[in-house]
Amino acid sequence: MDQNGSEFLIEIEELIERVFSDLDQLREHAASQDRRRQSIDQVFRHVHSIKGLSAAIRLEAVNHIAHEFETLLAALRMGAVPVDEEVLRVCENATDALAESLSLAASGVLEPSRRALFSQLQAAARRGAAGSSGDTDALLESIPSDIWQSLSNDEKQRLGAVAREGSPLFLVAASFSITSFDEEFFRLRESLAQSGEVIATSPTVDPQYSDRVNFRILYASAANLGKLESSGTATFTKVERSESSKPVEVHQQAVAGKDATSSVSTLANFVRADLEKLDALISSTHELFRTTSNALEIAVGQKQTTKKTSAQLRWLNENIRTAFMDLENELINLRMVSLSSTLQRVMRTGRTAARSTGKEIEFEVAGKDLRVDKMLADALANPLIHLVRNAVDHGIESETDRVRMGKEMRGKIRIEATSEGAQSRIRVTDDGGGIDPKMISEAAARLGIITEAVELDFERSVRLIFRAGFTTLASATDVSGRGVGLDVVETAVEQVGGELRVSSTPGVGTTFEIRLPVTFGLLSATVLVANGNRYCIPTNQIVEIGSAVGETKPTRNKRTNRDNSQPINLNELLGQPNVKKQAKKSSQLINCRVSLEQQANDSRDEIRLRVDEVQGTEEVLVRSLGRHGGRWYGIAGATELRDGTVALVLDLPRLLSAS
Repeated sequence: MDQNGSEFLIEIEELIERVFSDLDQLREHAASQDRRRQSIDQVFRHVHSIKGLSAAIRLEAVNHIAHEFETLLAALRMGAVPVDEEVLRVCENATDALAESLSLAASGVLEPSRRALFSQLQAAARRGAAGSSGDTDALLESIPSDIWQSLSNDEKQRLGAVAREGSPLFLVAASFSITSFDEEFFRLRESLAQSGEVIATSPTVDPQYSDRVNFRILYASAANLGKLESSGTATFTKVERSESSKPVEVHQQAVAGKDATSSVSTLANFVRADLEKLDALISSTHELFRTTSNALEIAVGQKQTTKKTSAQLRWLNENIRTAFMDLENELINLRMVSLSSTLQRVMRTGRTAARSTGKEIEFEVAGKDLRVDKMLADALANPLIHLVRNAVDHGIESETDRVRMGKEMRGKIRIEATSEGAQSRIRVTDDGGGIDPKMISEAAARLGIITEAVELDFERSVRLIFRAGFTTLASATDVSGRGVGLDVVETAVEQVGGELRVSSTPGVGTTFEIRLPVTFGLLSATVLVANGNRYCIPTNQIVEIGSAVGETKPTRNKRTNRDNSQPINLNELLGQPNVKKQAKKSSQLINCRVSLEQQANDSRDEIRLRVDEVQGTEEVLVRSLGRHGGRWYGIAGATELRDGTVALVLDLPRLLSAS
């Protein structure tokens, strides 16, 4: 598919994400008539747009689903079909089908049959196909004909929905001075909106009282209107059902009227950029070009450099360096995308799995605003889906077991994205039964992995759950049990240079954490020399750089009793033999501050580090070490220094925690 087609696919995918969000709002606002109707209208508009865009690029399957979905939504807008749990479930199934169909179309995979879904949609829509009831028609017949004729189609739809819901309907009359009617009418409308829904307003001017403006307002409310009526600003007349029950033809026509699993984004090798950001980037580039040109002209035009021109060149040099770093940073930011849609999709998959297993589970998502490199965002979706489905099926216990253990009947799964220093982390935490070594041991024996009838310890149990083909279930379910989940997760995370960690407490719950590598990142780094090699650490971790000190005998008492009198040798920390004992007679000490949260095995947040030399500070561009970067424990990435040599960027907290 060409780029134009890919952009259409991305736009349809974004609309589908909005439909998912709209359905969540619809479920949340089901008790509020006004907000419920607004949510339904929003879903309808987005599905209608999906239908139009899919037709434009000939996605027939997507178009067909959207068409059937739209028919149900039209009935919901009219109030012909009630918004209940069954209808919401059908709407969510239709949206899932739209997402799946779009992904299959983008991948060129054959579309499965949607006959069952279409039957669900049509059955749900038929619940209101018989049209309005006699009571509803009689109520609408009682509305004054001049007001009815002045209503727009949207207002008639809202009025029909109100009538079907059985909400009391009022005709509100008010009269205001022509000099202040706008302000007084606004106050009345705001008061009405607080306890009901204003459906339509009809202003008129009586020729006999040309100094006043009269309003008739169709208003629906089930609240006690005594306070509004006693204010004397308006009169309320309840619209009663007419003796006649003649159907209202215009309203019936409105029912049929129309408005004028991997993510698709992972298949598109481009990102969308905000035009204002691109404009700013163009301006910055031009300013950088002009400053560089000025500096070169001064340098070329001067046969002898004076103190004044030297100062000017130094000033320009600093400006150019800063501008280049800003430009690099903006270009890196163009690669960044929000994790919001990925996390929402993962949560929806979890909800579907929960329904399939019959478990009541509360899902919580945090950190949706975190931005990561698009390559990582694309690679994360499937591993996270596996982790959440695993938490639903294996982690959360049955309601009976939870009650027996004194837990809340409803389980909880939290999906959280955080940024810690240069790294991003995503955690999936459940409050289930945790990893049970006894259950793992029994499954391992059943699968022939172990022969002795012994219970594995926790560490061996954790290693086993990542083994290909391993599962604790005797037979596969719709959610899991085929032994491919965690193996797939670990492989996918490692392929992008990340790392997967797990922690668990039996009876309390389990946390899986994905640590993401740095793909590109700017860093103010201090260059250190150890054993003839150069390394970088973030400058903001350094508290103080000491002067040169004499060489002392290295200690073997590493990290067991760390304090200011016992510095840590960087060579030892990196596990390198000291091959240059005689070449180096002195070294330097630096005080580093390390986050306590990251440094799990240390009780203090400041350490002294002994290095051969501190060479200064540079602004560096950190790059990922590739698919196996996660196995380089304590290495955050690599960078090219000013002289063209390559240096590793150290993740000091992780090095310390492993020592």
